[in-house]
Amino acid sequence: MELMLRCAVPDRPGALAQLASAISAAGGDIHSVDVVEHHGGRALDDLEIILDDDRVPTLLSEVVALDEVEVVHAGPSRGRTGDAVTRMSIALTALLDGSAEVRRGMCTLIGGMLRARSAEFVAPAQVPDGDDPRILTLHAGDDVLVLRRDYRFTATERERAHALLALARRAIDVTAGDQSGVSSLSR
Repeated sequence: MELMLRCAVPDRPGALAQLASAISAAGGDIHSVDVVEHHGGRALDDLEIILDDDRVPTLLSEVVALDEVEVVHAGPSRGRTGDAVTRMSIALTALLDGSAEVRRGMCTLIGGMLRARSAEFVAPAQVPDGDDPRILTLHAGDDVLVLRRDYRFTATERERAHALLALARRAIDVTAGDQSGVSSLSR
């Protein structure tokens, strides 16, 4: 099984090594670690782990038993294991070579990079109400891209989402031969 584990750990030398030891003791093989953000002496890390399905409860027990480590989310990995650059390259290539419809390519790029459970375009009137931190909305042309997942989007991830949207728009413009920087998402 490919497991994505998001943990809040102390931001100090040795804390990540302690977490890695617990994962290893449970039979997990870490394929990647992404540091999502640092704040207030804590780091938020995403770990992509390969392990047998029957070892997941043991792994979670080992990690939860660690002092000062909080499991924020544990679930199946979404996207290509361990390589954010590859996920971005695949999605950008699909936008640039036309192998993905523009909106689908944007959902794949932005949703994949942010490990969203779902990504879809909706009309502004259909945007979910409220301040649910597990929903992220991005205004993209006449519609809104809505990303959802089972755990909160951090402020850092929200900033990344806007940067990815700008990158996707630029890729669309270049593909269309528009060098003005003003993208049309209606294609």
